[in-house]
Amino acid sequence: MESYLGLLLIGANLIVTVICFSNRALYENLLFSIGHIRHNREYYRFLTSGFLHADWTHLIFNMISLFSFIGICAEVFGTTSTLLIYFGSLVGGNVAAYFSNKEQDDYRAVGASGAVSGIMFSSILLFPEGKIALMLFPIPMPSWVFAIFYIGYSMYGMRASQDNIGHEAHLGGAMTGLLLTLLLLPQLLFLEPLLIAALVIPCIGFFVWSLSQKNKLQ
Repeated sequence: MESYLGLLLIGANLIVTVICFSNRALYENLLFSIGHIRHNREYYRFLTSGFLHADWTHLIFNMISLFSFIGICAEVFGTTSTLLIYFGSLVGGNVAAYFSNKEQDDYRAVGASGAVSGIMFSSILLFPEGKIALMLFPIPMPSWVFAIFYIGYSMYGMRASQDNIGHEAHLGGAMTGLLLTLLLLPQLLFLEPLLIAALVIPCIGFFVWSLSQKNKLQ
């Protein structure tokens, strides 16, 4: 059942993305747009934007990452709770992007990265001693090491703002997935307290600091 759930989500992403590749009007109506959310209250975009992708590379990378991690979550939690983590992280990632850029009406984004980050961090919390190897750095590392590196890179990306990657959604999705995992399996608080603290405390502190800096500039 675990693999079927991953294939179901991959299929949904593939179908919507491919349709929107050839239907620009639909793409514009579904993507994440702060201007449309703020002024037109089109809150559905927090969800629908997660089924769109900028190009084939974006889609393939996200779907490979999703399939690599979702099996662990589905095996532990089952279908319903895994879908809760997936969609909760998708929305949580976009909420983080919204509040980090809420004064930028022209801010637009697409992709399932927030949802994938949530699934990824959920599986890392469930199996922190697992091994992860990156395509550009194919040396296996403990998953908890990768998680810390991922958070550090996302923070750097948010601070530098020098690329076209939605680091806020990545970080927000990862934290949402982690927190939902703790709600579903609270005993992990006692099993992995140091790892949880190492992941959550810097993120909360960074988001608070980042928002305070933006408020000073307004």
